[in-house]
Amino acid sequence: MKISHASATTQNSVGVVIRTKDRPFFVKRALASVAAQTHPNWQIMLVNDGGDVMALKETIASDIAALPKNRFTLLDLNPGQGRSAAFNRGVEALKTDFVTCLDDDDTWEPEFMSALVEFIGETSRSVPDLGGAGARVTALKEEIIETDGKSELRVIGQDKLPPAFFRGEFFLNPLAYACYRQDIYPVQWMMRREAVLEVGGFPEEFDVMEDRAFMNRFLVRWRVAILDSKLAYHHRRVQRATDNTRNVLLNTLDNPSYDWRLYADLARPTISYAESSKEAAIVRSIATDLMSEVNYETSAIWNKVDGEMKSLRAQIAEDKAELQRRLEALKDDLAQPVIVAAPAETPLEPKQTTPQRLPFERPAPDASVFDIWSVIPEEGQAHYVVPGQSFAERLQLSCKAEQYGLMMHASRAHEKLVLQMPQTQDWAALEINVAGLAPLHRGLRCRFSVETRNSYLFETAIMRRKNHNEGGDGHHMEAFEVHHCDAETGCLITRGIEADWLQAAIQPRVLIIFPRNADNFQFICTNLVLEPM
Repeated sequence: MKISHASATTQNSVGVVIRTKDRPFFVKRALASVAAQTHPNWQIMLVNDGGDVMALKETIASDIAALPKNRFTLLDLNPGQGRSAAFNRGVEALKTDFVTCLDDDDTWEPEFMSALVEFIGETSRSVPDLGGAGARVTALKEEIIETDGKSELRVIGQDKLPPAFFRGEFFLNPLAYACYRQDIYPVQWMMRREAVLEVGGFPEEFDVMEDRAFMNRFLVRWRVAILDSKLAYHHRRVQRATDNTRNVLLNTLDNPSYDWRLYADLARPTISYAESSKEAAIVRSIATDLMSEVNYETSAIWNKVDGEMKSLRAQIAEDKAELQRRLEALKDDLAQPVIVAAPAETPLEPKQTTPQRLPFERPAPDASVFDIWSVIPEEGQAHYVVPGQSFAERLQLSCKAEQYGLMMHASRAHEKLVLQMPQTQDWAALEINVAGLAPLHRGLRCRFSVETRNSYLFETAIMRRKNHNEGGDGHHMEAFEVHHCDAETGCLITRGIEADWLQAAIQPRVLIIFPRNADNFQFICTNLVLEPM
């Protein structure tokens, strides 16, 4: 089969195969992830592999209605044909240039498709055997909370990935991948649809590790380039380690109920040479011995690491309990002011003061387009913060280095949102997403008030994603201003954003940039509103 390697553009269509079985709970999130893509040309093929199709349709009816017309197809396999066949039937039914495999419990950044389509187009000019590309991945830990008979997902932090996911090569190395020294999840890649069909798709005799068997066969014929940008999210339930029954909600395929030894060996690439050739027999023998030795070495390293990880997991559990204790203490601290009595016969020592809040003019309920206290529940919120993940609808934390102990507590009754960071390091900022808020031909005014126990300087700025003419990769920040937050009075900040800038900006945001290299930093916001200007 001949495959065209013309430069990829925004006109190239991307097919999204979502395999599911009795998990509409997750499908809603996956559909939203696709709908948020900045690439304009995509098709969803949702493959129901023998699950309750009526329950699925009922659960996602509103999500489908919100999608652009003619972008969604539900393929009902009844009876089910298995995970691999479900993917293959989806690929066969699509008519797109590229194909992706988005498991129903995984998600993407909005730029996932556009970045990979552009990357494939640029790379294929000099790599005629390019079959596809992959982005970097972030593993997220989440838990399932049951409330009044309903299930709710809550992200509680990031999970560590092996070094195999972070190798620096431009291409996925076939030998390294076969030996588990380089790895990639299906959520990370985008392949040319014809190339996937040419190698036969996922092997249908597999019900686990089918993506590894596919990739080993794919790499024999095609090269896969790696874009050095984290654009994919692999979600993992924290309860999965004890799932021996393949519970439909907990199951992420890395649980104890699968025969990993069998499928790990079946997924390894085979070597096929002409039996009549003496030289071929020698090469086959050497290659087989080499592969075996490398696999044995890898297994030995894994066993050693596994033993060390047990002690590390125990330490992490202790640290998590301590963080939870501190979070509860923080909640109590916000709810009740601390009163310190000085000794009667000794001079008063300098002490931290609670700032007297500056008057904040609150807009009428219908005069603002966003008010922080209208999106915080009456009972308040308290949770860990994951950089890049939204909270309070339009806020997200941006920081350079991964770290534990990022926490948020918001009390509507006390009008306080507290964001706590162990270290701000070289860069840390609170991003406010202002996309789609301004009325037509009008700008926005961002007003917020901050209080602190210790005075500090900080910055604000506005930010947008670079457009195609600027390279289209990364963000552009401008209009920096420096502010002083005083321990006695706090501060009131107003930033205006012009209508022309908003109309032209991609992903416009207001940045509150925290002090650099601050330890145990607390950002205490008492009001935050966005209103037309």
